[in-house]
Amino acid sequence: MEITKAHKNIRPKVLFFDVNETLLDLTSVKKEVGKALGGREDLLSLWFTTMLHYSLVTSASGQYKPFGHIGAAALQMVAANVDISLREEQANTIISEAMGNLPAHPEVKEALSQLKNAGYKLVAFTNSSNDGLKKQFENAKLTEYFDEMLSVVPTGKFKPFTDTYAWGAKQMGL
Repeated sequence: MEITKAHKNIRPKVLFFDVNETLLDLTSVKKEVGKALGGREDLLSLWFTTMLHYSLVTSASGQYKPFGHIGAAALQMVAANVDISLREEQANTIISEAMGNLPAHPEVKEALSQLKNAGYKLVAFTNSSNDGLKKQFENAKLTEYFDEMLSVVPTGKFKPFTDTYAWGAKQMGL
């Protein structure tokens, strides 16, 4: 397809942002997950990829469990692989508290401010629950930058399934 001059000048009306790891810094989670895994902070990436893997498997199988539940279950799986026993309640508490108190990456607020001032409509789009997202943004002081905060929960599927993005676009009238 040839890109014409007219196409080059079309700018998006709405910008969607992923939240965890994109806007919010997961470094503090590393410490909490590391503590739960006997000081093994090196296992954070295994926990995070396990959580993402199981969110995809859950969606592909037509089931739905809250993202926090999957995160806690993934933490228990990784713990079991290194011979650490972690009760479900413990894992849920660790994930809920750690994920709810993430700071924004240092450059995020300035970048969002520039985009907002340039007239873009900004939308946070997350696999987390609406309540979880609200808590995260209040703690990270990001709420003021966003016109809308959307959770994939109503779709019953996680990103990157096409249905989630189609639903998000529809919510924004796109």
